[in-house]
Amino acid sequence: MPNSWIRTNTLGISSPPITEVDSHRHTVTTNGLEYSYLEYGSPDNTPVILLHGVWSTGAVWHDIAEALKDTHHVRSVDFRGRSQSDWAPDGDYSTEAYVSDVLGLYEAWNLEKATVIGHSMGGGVATALASEHPERVDSLVVIDAGPVMRAGSAVEFERQLASLSQDFPSMAAARAWQRNALPNISDDAVERRLDARLVERNGRVVWREDPRIRTARELTARPSEDEMWKRFLSVKARTLFVLGGNSQLVTDEVEKRLTSEMADARSVRIANAGHNVFEDNHDDTIAAIRAFLRG
Repeated sequence: MPNSWIRTNTLGISSPPITEVDSHRHTVTTNGLEYSYLEYGSPDNTPVILLHGVWSTGAVWHDIAEALKDTHHVRSVDFRGRSQSDWAPDGDYSTEAYVSDVLGLYEAWNLEKATVIGHSMGGGVATALASEHPERVDSLVVIDAGPVMRAGSAVEFERQLASLSQDFPSMAAARAWQRNALPNISDDAVERRLDARLVERNGRVVWREDPRIRTARELTARPSEDEMWKRFLSVKARTLFVLGGNSQLVTDEVEKRLTSEMADARSVRIANAGHNVFEDNHDDTIAAIRAFLRG
């Protein structure tokens, strides 16, 4: 079921008011897909691209983009199959497909280089981009992602991904679920997530995401641990790892190896933050990113 069907037959039923996030929304075509993205700041500023996690959207970056827009030209992407971007007709939700899409966005936006900031899966995509196309990445910020995950975290990852199969009787029920799933994020962040990810259809509140995202991980062969380390350690761009102080998805041991063996990498642990670092503790996260971008 293509994403355009959702737009025509559900979003077309009623026209919700334009939100603060949607006022920044634009679309562009890359690899035959209509991609939705949010844009902040002047085109005269240094470009920054924001890449979200696997069960997220570009809207989660709103506060970060607002904080950077005076000094940077920020674009926050909805990956294929999410929010208002088209679904992949062949169901390809691999890292290689995302990297190809981002390269297509570079071309559509006439960008030669940019600073790329990625969270979780988006951090993996950003790292693959920097490894395979170093001429395209000026600086790299990876938020709570690394070449290997803490033991046991993969099980939690799959459990959360499986939650995409559920729907809700009302937006109030969805709101309660989101607040329980991410108890430390602000009420505004909850509403941005709900607005970007959910839509009412046939009396139920359902996900906008392509359901094949749930199975793509099972069908796509993940690189070996050695291959993942090789990818990260080959990155030459200035790199900042922003890690959740309460997360440990990236262990202290992995953090130490990354910062000692990569060409130019440093790290910071953000207190009072879990995996969703920049939503749990926006102020400290943006302070760390700003300091890094100032060089």
